[in-house]
Amino acid sequence: MNPLCQKIALRLPPARLDDCVGDKERLLRELAPRLDAPVELPYRVLKTLYPLCRQEDWTVTATVVRHPDRWQVVRVEAGDTASRCFGYAVDLGSTTVVMELVDLSTGRSLTQESAFNGQIPWGEEILSRIFYAKNKPQRLQELQNATLDTLRGLMASLERSTGISPKDCGLLVAAGNTTMTHFLLGIDPWPLFPTPGAPVFNEAGFLPAEELGLPVGGEVFCLPSVADYVGGDTVAGILASAIAQEEEPSILMDIGTNGELVVGCRDYLTAVAGAAGPALEGGISKHGMRAGPGAIDTVTIQGPQLRFTTIGGGKAKGICGSGVVDLLAQLMLNGWVDLSGAMQEGASPRVIREGEQLAVVYATAEESATGQPLTFTQEDLRSFMATKAAANTMVSYLLDSLGLELGQIAHFNAAGAFGVHLNLESAITIGLYPDLPREKFRVLGNTSLTGARMLLLDRNLLQTALDCPQQVVYQSLADSKDFLHQMQAAMFLPHTQLDAYPTVKAELQRRGLLPPVS
Repeated sequence: MNPLCQKIALRLPPARLDDCVGDKERLLRELAPRLDAPVELPYRVLKTLYPLCRQEDWTVTATVVRHPDRWQVVRVEAGDTASRCFGYAVDLGSTTVVMELVDLSTGRSLTQESAFNGQIPWGEEILSRIFYAKNKPQRLQELQNATLDTLRGLMASLERSTGISPKDCGLLVAAGNTTMTHFLLGIDPWPLFPTPGAPVFNEAGFLPAEELGLPVGGEVFCLPSVADYVGGDTVAGILASAIAQEEEPSILMDIGTNGELVVGCRDYLTAVAGAAGPALEGGISKHGMRAGPGAIDTVTIQGPQLRFTTIGGGKAKGICGSGVVDLLAQLMLNGWVDLSGAMQEGASPRVIREGEQLAVVYATAEESATGQPLTFTQEDLRSFMATKAAANTMVSYLLDSLGLELGQIAHFNAAGAFGVHLNLESAITIGLYPDLPREKFRVLGNTSLTGARMLLLDRNLLQTALDCPQQVVYQSLADSKDFLHQMQAAMFLPHTQLDAYPTVKAELQRRGLLPPVS
């Protein structure tokens, strides 16, 4: 294990007449032989050396962080505290922020906490926040403070559960999209919006936590971004999936509020990104909700019976993204909707008229926590299909641009919390994921958090992360004249090109929803 941050206990030789160098030089002299690169001690740490060293009889512990070209002393504290070396890994999502406390001495992840991003009151989606803060320093400060308050709240929760203070954490590694990273550092992200969408920075380097107003006992490092919509969270995903080390091309897809896609291997990496919106968090429907207690997360239909499960097992409050994917797959496989996504009146008593449109009752009044039936309308379905079509088209668009066939893909890496809870067969059935051999799929979970943790624990990955902005070729979908045309073809279940989904086609034939093979 080669942590990016470590603590080193030192017994400094006391000052003597024949050795009266300064406290700083004395400390660096003892540190240097134990490190593999030059070491520096900044002014903010220099101010703490007196009277600390003399009061502690010259026994101190230095916390050091590995920068690309040197080690940086970020804290000096009394006594031998080398065994208490911790760090934070952070997934800085626009909707949810997740923080994990990691023991850098043992490599163990101790615990994690999550919270909704404090910026949400300024807009569910990123563009609202960008427009709110545009060229208005006071508003920008509001959004930065909201982010910092979220992080400080998570640190306080972790301290309550573990007894470990933020001061014992020498480094916080954050992985967020390009906009979230700008907001965290109090830098106006407006330049991301107008064409050509160039950020103010791709890499911010290592920053003193105290300058950001965070109580961490050291520094903050934000994983660098590649482009306007391909941020540090995608770079973290590249680390977590290891696709940059593979011989054959693989796919990394992370679908959340935004959708990011990377295709490549050790020889090349190419990325695209687009707005997924709230659909995959249940936000397209009147009764949609994020994954949480009471959210329907799985749906099955057997004959006339529609059954579901909820998170926590209680009555249904609404439906989250994984539940919507299951619902659509089951509606299609049972003939309640056709391949164009049109609901079929009369296919089931649960297909009803709601105003001027059809809707499916997926939870009756008796099954609902509100005492009112929960429905998914034809309009909801069309909105969701637009999101799934965009995700589908990103894959085909990028493969076409690289001259690759789907069969050449070694692995499909499904990233993000959404992918963890998703039923793989349902995602393939509706065309959200390609119809690949199932052994090629790898469900990686929150790669943003995983990549941040991996970097905390292995400083050899630092240069890999820093090289990503130069190595990843970003293709803007705004430049594609064919993307919208391809997306229209994907506005079917699973796709207009049904032969591209052989297992789905076979299942539809088995159920009598397609003519059998002659």
